[in-house]
Amino acid sequence: MLELEKLPVYLYFKNGNTYSGAHEGMRYQIRQGGRPDPDDPSGKKKIPYLEVRAWPEPWSIEHTDPAKISTREFSPDLAGLEQGVNWLKELLISRREDWENIPSILDCQPWRPAPEPEETEKDTPPWE
Repeated sequence: MLELEKLPVYLYFKNGNTYSGAHEGMRYQIRQGGRPDPDDPSGKKKIPYLEVRAWPEPWSIEHTDPAKISTREFSPDLAGLEQGVNWLKELLISRREDWENIPSILDCQPWRPAPEPEETEKDTPPWE
């Protein structure tokens, strides 16, 4: 079972590190993020938050359809980390079917974003 005591201490995340793991078919990632502070005209100051994401196996988050990824933000402190772990536990129960009905990595293809449309050369006027 996911336990707060088994995760790195909060300082690990505050220092910009990402932690990822898997439990019973659910993959997850915990990291600290930051959004621009609207009160800072320079745009350099960030408002920190703790981001927790979960998605079904077998692929990494980069190769999983974004529609299957659940994301939630929590306060950037130990209480937020505990809330994030509790949220993951809730997801483990509420999305049980997603975690149990996963294909083998040998039987499926990773998700890929749709290719960008190719730019076609604009017709040049005959006088050029």
